[in-house]
Parts: sequence; structure tokens; C-alpha cells
Amino acid sequence: MAKTEKNPSSILFLYEGETEDDFYKKIFKKYIPERAIRCNFGNLKGVYNVTEKVRNKIKAYLENRSFQDCEDINVFVAIDREGDRSTPDLLRLAELEKEFIYEGSRIKKIHGLIATQDLESWFFHDLGGIYKHLQVPVKQRKMNAYPNKDKVNNRVLSGLFHRYKKHYQKGRRVAGFVDGLDLGLIYENVPELKQAITAIHALVPAQKSVAKK
Repeated sequence: MAKTEKNPSSILFLYEGETEDDFYKKIFKKYIPERAIRCNFGNLKGVYNVTEKVRNKIKAYLENRSFQDCEDINVFVAIDREGDRSTPDLLRLAELEKEFIYEGSRIKKIHGLIATQDLESWFFHDLGGIYKHLQVPVKQRKMNAYPNKDKVNNRVLSGLFHRYKKHYQKGRRVAGFVDGLDLGLIYENVPELKQAITAIHALVPAQKSVAKK
């Protein structure tokens, strides 16, 4: 039997908080073939001073002996824009690229995965899933209440939870909530997410790059 070559690529996937941890790990499970590429996840615990946090995470990854054989490292940074699309995101990407990407560097690319306004905005693509989690009677579900997903955010989601006697706090995992969302529906409606998954698929050997439906 021929020996399977080890994928020289690896991913350092950094995300903003606990909700992102829950969401993106499920996205990886659904769309990235198991054991096709080494992935290391890191929680940035908020976007305050986010560029410095990312810098420190990258340095720690490069120094980690477990990943010293990873020759081609792609870094993904998944954070919220915290505003509409005219709002600059908080990640100083060019600064990080200048520091870490150069001839002979193991860091090959740093990808910003920016959610507008925030990750919770994306959840509204599956408004039915939100209502189902909140146990809202079908006749009371206003499916056209939020037509522009760029206009909603975690505060709107929190208000909707509160209306139905539930609690949602930004950055805190809500048991069973992400599990009940239609990740495929969200994926199909979020170009930024599809672009990131496509970039990851490009790092995976062709025979393993088939996503689950």
C-alpha cells in the first residue's frame, strides 16, 4: 500500500469568542474533510487590541514544536466588523502581512473573515431556526421581519430572545442554539464565508476536497 503523503499545509484559525468557536467548528465539520489538513483554533476573546492578539497567536504557533513541520501556514482571522459595510474592520491586515509574509516565511497568507455587522447578522439568514429555538408558535413567526441582514446584529438578536423569555449575550455560548441553525442555508447566503471555505479547500488534496451536503 502506498504511503499517504502528509499535507504540508496547516491552518491557524482565530476567532472572536465562544459563539464563533461553536459556529466555525461546526462549519469545519460540515465543509472541511476530516484529517485532510491540520487545523489549530484560537479564541481571541474579543476584538479589543485584535491585531496584537493575532500577532501573539501567530508567533506562538510558529514556535510550537508540534507544528514545526508545517511549511505552508494559512492564518484565518474571523471577527465582527461591528458596523455596516462602510465601517473599517479593526484588523490591521497589511501590518501583519508585512511582518509575517516574506521570502522563506512559513506563513503564506493571512485571511480576514469579517462578519458584517457581526456573526449574529448571519444567523438571521435562518430566521426560522431562530424562531424554532425560541419555541415561537408558527403563526406568530414574522419571516419577513428582517429582510436586510446587514441591518441586524447581536443586539437585535438579544432583543428577540428577550421578547420570548430567553437570554442571549454576545460572546457567550447558548446551549443548542447553533446546533439548531441551518448551517447550509447560512453558508449559501454569506459570500465571505463561502470565500473562506473555498480558500481552505484549495489547501486540501483534490481527492479529499468534497464537502458534505
